[in-house]
Amino acid sequence: MYPAQVGYYKPDSVNEALDFLEGNEAKVLAGGQSLIPMLKLRILKPRYLVDIGDLGELSFIREGETTSIGATTRHRELASRKIPGLEIIQETASKVGDIQVRNMGTVGGSLSNADPSADYPALFTALDATMVIRSRRGTREVKAGEFFKGAFTTALEPSEVLEQVKVKAFKGYRQTYKKLVRRAGDYALVGLALLLKMEAGEVKDVRIAFTGVRDRPHRPLEAENALKGTKLSDSDISKATELAVAGVNPPSDSRGSSSYRREVMKRLLRNTLEEMRREG
Repeated sequence: MYPAQVGYYKPDSVNEALDFLEGNEAKVLAGGQSLIPMLKLRILKPRYLVDIGDLGELSFIREGETTSIGATTRHRELASRKIPGLEIIQETASKVGDIQVRNMGTVGGSLSNADPSADYPALFTALDATMVIRSRRGTREVKAGEFFKGAFTTALEPSEVLEQVKVKAFKGYRQTYKKLVRRAGDYALVGLALLLKMEAGEVKDVRIAFTGVRDRPHRPLEAENALKGTKLSDSDISKATELAVAGVNPPSDSRGSSSYRREVMKRLLRNTLEEMRREG
């Protein structure tokens, strides 16, 4: 299917983009890997596309105690960059789509699209990231847990642009992102972002977030709290996996039933925790 007719505007700066977004029925285009398929399916039918994909002022990775990632930073740039204390970002970026998607797609585009099975929403929810949103009225910050409102819905207003993502370093944490897909390059059937910090043989802190199991990232806080202070015994892990799926009713579709996704959630979490326990 072809997209409906749409106007195209390519600004020379973020301010020009924001000026155009005010009062126009427009969608922001960056890498196009999330937005274009939705236009082809005519799920979205804006009057204009505002192409910010080549705006260098939004393409950056600034490392520090808090790392800032510009919205038009490509997946391949994150996949080739190991950020101390945030190694999970490199791992996750390397698993986004295929090489063509990673070359074209941007972190801001993926987050703004808020696909329920995308990789970054779960990642940045687990990292408790801060989204910096910009409009002609200024900037505002929204935590990842409040940014994703539902399937393909975020806290962004029509006249706003996601400028950057800010993440604090998680030094001393074991970190990994795992996902199950039917074919290479697919969106996750279920994905898991997990960060774990052990001290003196006990769990000091843990961050868990799933993708693909509801209309937004799922962070099971009760499972996290149940693991803190434990020695990560078999019974501790079993209790946490049950709490992680409690109250979750994943969608059923051609890729897998709801009950199958719940079982995948359990096994991903259990196996990953057991791997981290073996690593000491």
